[in-house]
Amino acid sequence: MRNSICLLISLFAITVSFAHGDPIVHERIEWSDMWVTDAEKTTATRVLLVGDSIVRGYYAGVEKALGKDVSCARYTTSKFLSHPDYLAELGLLIQRFDFDVIHLNNGLHGWGYTEEAYAAGLEALVLFLKTKAPNAQLIWAMTTPVRVGKDIEKVHEERTPRAIARNAIAAEIMTKHGIATNDLYSLVADRTDYFSQDGTHFNEAGKAAQATQVADEIQRALN
Repeated sequence: MRNSICLLISLFAITVSFAHGDPIVHERIEWSDMWVTDAEKTTATRVLLVGDSIVRGYYAGVEKALGKDVSCARYTTSKFLSHPDYLAELGLLIQRFDFDVIHLNNGLHGWGYTEEAYAAGLEALVLFLKTKAPNAQLIWAMTTPVRVGKDIEKVHEERTPRAIARNAIAAEIMTKHGIATNDLYSLVADRTDYFSQDGTHFNEAGKAAQATQVADEIQRALN
C-alpha cells in the first residue's frame, strides 16, 4: 500500500510539472486518433498500440497477424510524451478498457523539446501505465531512424542522432522497470528499400516488416 501511494505521488508530481513547467511546443498540425475494435465485447483479449503515424502505418498489419482472437486498439498522436494532454487522452482508453498488452512506440515528434523532457515524459508514461493498467504487459519499441526526404540514401544528420539518443534514454528506463524492448530501429536502419520518399515514414514493405515483428513480440507476451 505504501509503495502504491508513493507511486501515485510521484506520478502526480511529474504530471503537475508538465502542466506548469516548460511551455507547450506545438507542431503546425496536431492530431490524435483513437480506434477500438470489438469495443462491445467484455471478455476479449485486448492489445493497445500507442504511438504516432509510424504505428498507424503498421497497425492494420499487426491486427491481421494477431487474428480474430485478439482485439486491437490504437492511440496514435502527434503529441510529444511531455505534452500535458498526452496522458489525459491515453487515459480515456485505459479507463474504459482492460488491455492485456500495451505496445509503445513514441519518439519521432517533439523535436522542439529537449531529451531531458523526453526522459521525464517517458518515465511519467511508464508510471502512469503501471498505476492505471497494472495487469497489462508493456513492450517498448525503439524509435526508427530518419532519412533525408527525397534523398533517402542519406541519413538525416540531425534527427537520427536524436532518435539514437532517445533510444538510449528509453533503454535505461525500460531496464529499470523490467519492460521488454522491441528493436524496430535495427529492423529498418539499413533498409532504404523500406522507406517512403519523405524519409520518415515507410512504404508497404517497411510497414509489413514492422507489423510482423510487432505482432511476434505481442504474441510472445500473450503466450
